[in-house]
Amino acid sequence: MGKIMHIHHVKKLAFRSASALAALPLLFSASAFSATPEPVDVTVTFVEAITITEVNALDFGLLDSTMANTETVAIDTADGTTDGGANIVGGTQEAAEVTITATAGVAVTLLVNNVTDGTHYTLASFVCNYNGAGESGCDGGGQANTSVASATVLIGATLTRNAVAMTAGVDNGSFDINMTYD
Repeated sequence: MGKIMHIHHVKKLAFRSASALAALPLLFSASAFSATPEPVDVTVTFVEAITITEVNALDFGLLDSTMANTETVAIDTADGTTDGGANIVGGTQEAAEVTITATAGVAVTLLVNNVTDGTHYTLASFVCNYNGAGESGCDGGGQANTSVASATVLIGATLTRNAVAMTAGVDNGSFDINMTYD
């Protein structure tokens, strides 16, 4: 008989404990632990995909095969050249030209990267002119602009002769021009 009473007493205690726990939420108001709701806005701007189309390559023309190691030839975005060693011997010297379409009025960065040098030279010090806004550096960290719907971009660079033994002939390189929305 003592066992039955003991079990009955344990059941009563468990029931009373559960009842006390169930009553706890009544002691604490839900509003006491929550803040007033705050609406949060969502902003979205849909933009057109940026397209870049090459119009013409960066062209150094004909350079003298006796060009010495470390001598440079530079072409700016207005097709102007700097050639202290008189290494330009003919052909056409011309800045690269691309057209870029994008959504107008958005912050963008124009960047030259992924440069592939020729066998006998390196390319560096890239300059760009986006939509006639003036020439400035566009390698490294890139060039900040505000986009227009359709723009012409002119790209110049400095070619530096390296120490690889010269063999006359075609020695083409390349680079990527990228524009991204900021």
